[in-house]
Amino acid sequence: MYYKIRNDVLFRKYQGHGYITDNSEYGYRMLNDARIHPGEKYVSASGAVMLSMLSKSPRAIDDIVGDLSQIFTGVEYETLKQDTIEFFDWFVDEGFLSCGKTVDTCTDRFVADILKPDNRNPAQDGMARSDCTGGEISPNDFLRSIHIEIADACNERCVHCYIPNERKNNAIDPALFYRLIEEGRKMNIIHVTLSGGEPLLHKDILGFLKRCRELDLSVNVLSNLTLLTDDILSEMKKNPLLSVQVSLYSMDATVHDSITKLSGSFEKTKAGILRLCDENIPVQISCPIIKQNKDTYVDVLHWGWDHNIAVATEPVIFAAYDHSGCNLANRLSIEEVDDVLTVQMQEGYAESLHKIAMDRESLTGNDPICSVCRYSFCVTASGTVFPCAGWQNNVIGDLNHQTVQEIWETSAKIKELRQVKRSRFLQCVDCKDRGYCTVCMMWNSNENPDGAPFRINQYRCNVAAMTHRKVDKALQRISSAKITSR
Repeated sequence: MYYKIRNDVLFRKYQGHGYITDNSEYGYRMLNDARIHPGEKYVSASGAVMLSMLSKSPRAIDDIVGDLSQIFTGVEYETLKQDTIEFFDWFVDEGFLSCGKTVDTCTDRFVADILKPDNRNPAQDGMARSDCTGGEISPNDFLRSIHIEIADACNERCVHCYIPNERKNNAIDPALFYRLIEEGRKMNIIHVTLSGGEPLLHKDILGFLKRCRELDLSVNVLSNLTLLTDDILSEMKKNPLLSVQVSLYSMDATVHDSITKLSGSFEKTKAGILRLCDENIPVQISCPIIKQNKDTYVDVLHWGWDHNIAVATEPVIFAAYDHSGCNLANRLSIEEVDDVLTVQMQEGYAESLHKIAMDRESLTGNDPICSVCRYSFCVTASGTVFPCAGWQNNVIGDLNHQTVQEIWETSAKIKELRQVKRSRFLQCVDCKDRGYCTVCMMWNSNENPDGAPFRINQYRCNVAAMTHRKVDKALQRISSAKITSR
């Protein structure tokens, strides 16, 4: 019998335990993806040793047990073999491992989920969820994800961008990038995000993608795809743990190009998305809703759904990180947000928003405010480290003078941020609208001229209250309709 780790699964061995997970926590999935996603599991130290014998290539059970017998001395060979087979077979049944009687038959096979694609709600799959809360996946904080802005430079000048235009002129030193991910991998990171600016501008993007694949890293690329080439596409296809997020603002080329300030960008971005789909590379469309596209963004939803692509919308953009507010002239007014929410309720977002709200409402004042510096941090093209995308005025380290491990383990600012609980925002803990708002220190800091992370702007509170009312009314209509149809 042969066993292997599935191509879309990641395993890491830590001191005292092991962690195995599929890529659903870190990547995107197409709307017609009906595979079962097993999620994540922790195993004991001995279980971690057993799983560490496996890779993405099939391995014979006798070879595995032969190596294990050098570690678990004193255990009879046949007993160890039977225990190992039972242990591996459980993970096969759970969807983490593949097995077969021969090397050729030990391949990944996918089982259709009980939930058929036709019954899935595309609005739910495309909800713009904040990953800031993170999952309580371990009693101990550990670095699992690094967001790297490999090129601040960008060939577009999107009017709502949180990066001031004068800052879009750097690209990361390749030596720094390779050192960064090598150090991160030694600390058992699972995932990297490559963004910008426009990451495909970097002359070494192919090498970066290749090294991430060799290190068995899940990769998200945030790109406008206007610079997608055959070589880049080919390398992306080689990593089954890679997915792409792309911004598409309107199906009206004039509107889209007016936002990016790059003539012809719509056609190139749309073509890039379709090329990814043709190659079965998971992609998600991001469609921030601003003044320029508030009347046409719905067409993006329908176009994405027609192509089995989730579309994430967000009607509240955050301010530029230099506190200038230079991008906020494009943000929707409260009245315009009201109109957008009305449309979203019609498009089936109410139940999804309600589900997210219930999860948020279950949090208490003792819960961490977010996952930044608990599981992740971000790196600029110049090597400075900051908590999350957008909060670049809060430097927590500098890779030009420190290692990843030094920053993660010794930064005073990181230690301080890890201690921030939801109770720090007293007005939010028991707010009746808290389920419809993400309490975000970065959002607050960028919004306030003095960078204060704990002072909340009333605009966001108003949007949360409005969303709550809209969802409640929509759910009432849905409930009434169900009763009437009986």
